[in-house]
Amino acid sequence: MTTGNAEVIRAFYAELWEAGDLARLPALMHEDVAFQGTFGQTMRGLEAFGAYVRSVRHAFSTYRCEVLDLLVDGERVAARVRFSGVHDAGPFLDAPPSGRTLAWEGVGFFTLDVGRIRHLWVMGDMLGLLNQLRG
Repeated sequence: MTTGNAEVIRAFYAELWEAGDLARLPALMHEDVAFQGTFGQTMRGLEAFGAYVRSVRHAFSTYRCEVLDLLVDGERVAARVRFSGVHDAGPFLDAPPSGRTLAWEGVGFFTLDVGRIRHLWVMGDMLGLLNQLRG
């Protein structure tokens, strides 16, 4: 299952986040998924997570996720990811569209259950991101 779990996480970033294909949520995430994130949110369930993805992607006309490192230990996966996008489509972290390309790194710790994400904890470089937003 190790290879399969790595592919679930790669699909999570490529299909859900980068491509914005929310129809993939049920295949990638458990219906009762628990999420804790960089921007202070704690949520549970597919509907709440889908709304979160939409809110972040809404701020960017382009959005990229590059998986830099992926460590798999059975049902546990850690991923270091570089996020980037053009912030020109909507507000992000209370900042109006800046027109700038923003880039930051983060790490996600995943627990999978039968090939779907059951729990996710994410921490990103908030200080670096906020400095970019301030110009």
